[in-house]
Amino acid sequence: MSKENFVQKYYKHAKKAERKTGVPALFALAQSALESGWGKHSPGNMLFGMKAGSGQNYGGWTGEEQLVATIEYSSKPSVNFPFIFPGYPVMSTVGKWKYKIKDYFRAYPTPLHAFLDWAGLLSKSSRYQQAMRNKGDPYRFAEEVAQAGYATAPGYADKVKGVMNDIATIIKTKGTKGNPWKVILPVAILVVGTGLIIYGVVQYRKETIK
Repeated sequence: MSKENFVQKYYKHAKKAERKTGVPALFALAQSALESGWGKHSPGNMLFGMKAGSGQNYGGWTGEEQLVATIEYSSKPSVNFPFIFPGYPVMSTVGKWKYKIKDYFRAYPTPLHAFLDWAGLLSKSSRYQQAMRNKGDPYRFAEEVAQAGYATAPGYADKVKGVMNDIATIIKTKGTKGNPWKVILPVAILVVGTGLIIYGVVQYRKETIK
């Protein structure tokens, strides 16, 4: 799936989750792109890599689980996981222990369920309330989520903000599904004798959210 196709496919779900929870759609799309490799690795609509954890439903999880391989980082060399691949953990170049593991992750019937569950977690957790106070600024929101310890990957904040830039560029230049750039012709028509003079061309983007 191309980056553009990813945005076209999941934008509407991110916007619905934003309206319900307040979590910025731009950040949600970027996080899901990071977690899923722009939609290439999302078994069971697992777009955010949410683990089964305590089993709490934050707004979209129906209780389905799946065992999935992933990479984790920790400051400790003795963390327990359901399965650790032979040869791990190893010390990474950034000074943390790198684990290749299998763990139980959430599965969802639709992408929207994934967006709602993940956004519900962020909006309801006391851990991310500083981020929620900055929900009007997606980039500041990303920094606050990172500061709260959302991800174990080194340089997470810079990575997610870089993806946000990519997505913002796609939305600006290509539009989103159901929200195309439209050209309206003409703006004004003046009839002079038997001829027509067209005054102006206005290009605008009209966003409609269903």
